[in-house]
Amino acid sequence: MTVDILALRGLTLGLLLFVSGCAFWKTDISRENWPEKAPPRSDFEAEYAADKANQAVQSEREYLLWIKRFYIGWRLYADGWNDLVPEVLSEVNDAELRAELEAQLYEMGQDIASEWAKNTEDRRVHTRHLSVWGNALREAIASGETKEMIAEIARDVDQLMDHTLTIGDITASRYQEFEEDDVFRP
Repeated sequence: MTVDILALRGLTLGLLLFVSGCAFWKTDISRENWPEKAPPRSDFEAEYAADKANQAVQSEREYLLWIKRFYIGWRLYADGWNDLVPEVLSEVNDAELRAELEAQLYEMGQDIASEWAKNTEDRRVHTRHLSVWGNALREAIASGETKEMIAEIARDVDQLMDHTLTIGDITASRYQEFEEDDVFRP
């Protein structure tokens, strides 16, 4: 009988943790809780309203949820754009250049986020691209080529949106060279 009570208590505790965890991870997308450094929520609402194909398969709430996750991260990928940008700019000492690059990164981030958050088969930005670009930007810090990498990725994002670059063109090897015998090469 004691084992049954302990099992029941364990099950109850597990259910409580699960329910509280679900509440904890429920993301508030209200205007009051919109991420700092992210463009206004209304910009993304306008993007959503203009895309009838995406509206057919995704609610506005879900779209905005993915936008917010892009900027602040979430439980499966803790770092968001708002974490990446300061990291990328960490080695830029010139205040004027830093401000210029920060503006470029946040403008590029808006373009990336508005496309990545869609739930359509024909979206132009995928999670794999976010990983490739994030890694390329981090590598650029180490090599001192931050400005050049930001410009290269921004060009590629524009070309991807214009359909002059294919989704498959965005690979790690596009942004960094790998040794022939590198077994960890993507």
